[in-house]
Amino acid sequence: MIKKVIEVQHNVISDDRVELSWYDMQKPNLSAVTQNDKEFIIKIKFTHLHEKDVLVCEDGYKIEVLKDKDEIYEITFEESLMFAKYAYEIGNRHQPICIETQKITILDDISLSDIIVALKTENGVHVKKTRGYFQPNGKAHHSH
Repeated sequence: MIKKVIEVQHNVISDDRVELSWYDMQKPNLSAVTQNDKEFIIKIKFTHLHEKDVLVCEDGYKIEVLKDKDEIYEITFEESLMFAKYAYEIGNRHQPICIETQKITILDDISLSDIIVALKTENGVHVKKTRGYFQPNGKAHHSH
């Protein structure tokens, strides 16, 4: 039986947990399976979910949201100009991005594959694909 989420609460005891990727936490409409193999759907007006949110289903079942690791690229730069150039290019794709000193972290997304290929050929640029907790800067992936 599929459970339907009707609201989000905070600081309440949950019955179950679900790990969601960064992208899944941005969706207002989502179906997923909890750690206890309970399938649920969200089809209400959430802007996005946060870690530790508790999803309350119509039958009172409570599911705590945990952040899952994502496939990410960590890109480090030896030169500031190259760093700025690629931060600009990724920003023009309207993709979420985490910018730190001489380092960019992005989600593995097909829309950025050409940039990743180009980055791998640049001298002084190091590209590492890994799994990690993605935390973009600001209000990334907003709507216009």
